[in-house]
Amino acid sequence: MKQEVFKTWTLVLQLGISILVPIFLLVALGYILREKLNIDMMLICIILGVLVGVRNTYVIIKNYLKMMDSSKNKESELMKKHRNSLR
Repeated sequence: MKQEVFKTWTLVLQLGISILVPIFLLVALGYILREKLNIDMMLICIILGVLVGVRNTYVIIKNYLKMMDSSKNKESELMKKHRNSLR
């Protein structure tokens, strides 16, 4: 039970970090472009950061669901083998 809670919290934290880091990095890039080169691309950087964060989240969730599906398949195969060995 504790292991499942730990895995869930780990997934939530990983999703949060994978969304926030690209947004903050691209906002910093937009700020640097505005201050150093006098180019105002802050809105474009924010939108790009959100898109990158959403893409990262999609990939993480897709891989997590694939992993959960494969582990359930392994469990069902083990149960079938166990039932067959009992017969």
